[in-house]
Amino acid sequence: MNGCLTLTTDFGLRDPWVAEVKGAVMSVWDRYPGFDGRIFDMGHELPPGDVPAAGWFLRRAVSCWPTGTVHVVVVDPGVGTERPAVACTTGGSAFVGPGNGLLSFLAGRDDLEVVVLDKSLYMGSTGNRHVSCTFHGRDVFAPVAAHLAAGVPLRQVGTPVGPGALGAIPGAASPGETVRIVWIDRFGNAVTDLSRDQGLARRVESVGRVLVGGRSIRGPEQAYGLAPPGVPFWYWGSGDTLEIAMRDRSAAKFLGLEVGLVLEVPEA
Repeated sequence: MNGCLTLTTDFGLRDPWVAEVKGAVMSVWDRYPGFDGRIFDMGHELPPGDVPAAGWFLRRAVSCWPTGTVHVVVVDPGVGTERPAVACTTGGSAFVGPGNGLLSFLAGRDDLEVVVLDKSLYMGSTGNRHVSCTFHGRDVFAPVAAHLAAGVPLRQVGTPVGPGALGAIPGAASPGETVRIVWIDRFGNAVTDLSRDQGLARRVESVGRVLVGGRSIRGPEQAYGLAPPGVPFWYWGSGDTLEIAMRDRSAAKFLGLEVGLVLEVPEA
């Protein structure tokens, strides 16, 4: 690993939770003389408990990080239940978090290795902290990730399991069966889960529109500034997924869009 560790959570920045997670990481690294690790915040304002939104955010964000980074993700409404705590490696990078579907986008990769975190030696920032049933981010995920970043092998921190331990996104349909809004950004653009390379995308391109609550949204537009003002449109966003926007205003507010809304694709 390259010594970089990222944090993605729904904790916000008002409470001490992020500071405690970072303290847990640093306390582990203090036990590795000469190790110079770095912590980066990818985001802490994810919608609370929203696993599908967090899954989209993580999949989008990690694609820009260098090989060897350790990613910690904590959006975990099932903390303390029977859902597994997992870590995995793929493409030379590592991921640590709950097995609730957040990491399911990694499941099809040929080089994926997954372990369930069941080695208490690597939990707790000092090695003997009681693991809280409600704060696995601090007591399980962060310490394990810190050890991985410092060079501990994946199979040393847990027991190997199959990719099924990563879980599945709640309520997710098979890829390309529906067009569902997974994120609304601060500009009011609505990002969907329809990728440009999926079969349904070709149908959208063919008919040139999607339906939102019976309202026809036409596209694709190539850029915000090329779209007519005051008219919602769809386009292929920078992540190659279908998005809905309006020029100089919030499409989400104008159309009443929200995460989880399913769009209709008319027949050609």
